[in-house]
Amino acid sequence: MYQGKAGDARIDFVLARGVRPVTMDQAMARIAGGLRARDRLGSCHTVDAFVVATSVRLGGGTIATGDPDDLRALGRDHPGVRIEAI
Repeated sequence: MYQGKAGDARIDFVLARGVRPVTMDQAMARIAGGLRARDRLGSCHTVDAFVVATSVRLGGGTIATGDPDDLRALGRDHPGVRIEAI
């Protein structure tokens, strides 16, 4: 996240290598909200839901995480979303 500090150069370094940010738009919010509502999860799971929703919206992919259990539960109905523990 940009903070207007010298450390922002690290973000620019990563983005210059082809990693692109994804905009959290209304469609993404609907997917994430649907995932949370399906499992009756509170707002503390919003970031997890957005991570899974991003993979769903982009057609699937692998999510590397230190918290695989929550993400696997959120992504269980989406076979293209793979969760890998790191």
